[in-house]
Amino acid sequence: MNVNVTEQAKRFEEGVRTTAHRAWLAGLGAVALVEEEGKGLLDSTKTFLDDLVQRGEKLEARSKKEMEKAKQEAGRVRGRVGKNLDQVSDEIDRRVTGALHRIGVPTRGEIQALTRRVEELTAKAAGKTAAATAPAGVKVYRVTWAEEQWKVEADGATRATSVHPTKDEAVAAARELAHHQEPSQVVVYKMDGTVQTRYGYEPADA
Repeated sequence: MNVNVTEQAKRFEEGVRTTAHRAWLAGLGAVALVEEEGKGLLDSTKTFLDDLVQRGEKLEARSKKEMEKAKQEAGRVRGRVGKNLDQVSDEIDRRVTGALHRIGVPTRGEIQALTRRVEELTAKAAGKTAAATAPAGVKVYRVTWAEEQWKVEADGATRATSVHPTKDEAVAAARELAHHQEPSQVVVYKMDGTVQTRYGYEPADA
C-alpha cells in the first residue's frame, strides 16, 4: 500500500516537471515566434515603404511631364488666341469700313486723297491769280507740286508740258522753255501752293 503511494507521488512529480518544462519551452517558442514575426513585419514594412517611394517617384516624374505639356499647350493656345484676335480685329475694321461707305462717311485714305486734291486746286487758283498780274503778251510757265511729282505747266494749256521727279529738274525745264518764248516768266511754287520765286525773260536779254 505504501509502495503504491510512493510510486504515484513520483509519477506525479515527474509529470509536473514535464509539464512545467513543456510550458517553459512553449514560452521560449512564443518568444522566438514573436521575434521572427517582428522581423518579418519589419521587412514587409520596409518593402512596402520602398514600393511606395518608387511609386511616388514615378508619379512625380509623370506629373512633371504633364505639367510641361500643359504649359506648352497653354502657350499654343495663347498664340492661337492672339492670332484669332488679330483676325477678328481685321474683320471688324473691314466691316466698319464697309458700314462707313454705305452711309457716305469717307475713310482716312479718301480724306488724304481729297486733301491732296484741294491742295492742287489751291495751287492752281494761286497760279491764276498770279497770271492776272502778268503783263499782257508774257508767256507764263509755272512749276507746281501735284500728284507726287513736279509739273511744268504753261498758262492756257490743258495739260502739263512736262513732269519731273525733282523740283530742280522742273525749274531747269521751265526756264529753258521760257528762254525760247520771250517775253516770258517762270513762277516757281512751294509744295503748299505759295509762290517761292519768279524768273522774268525779255527779248533784250537774249
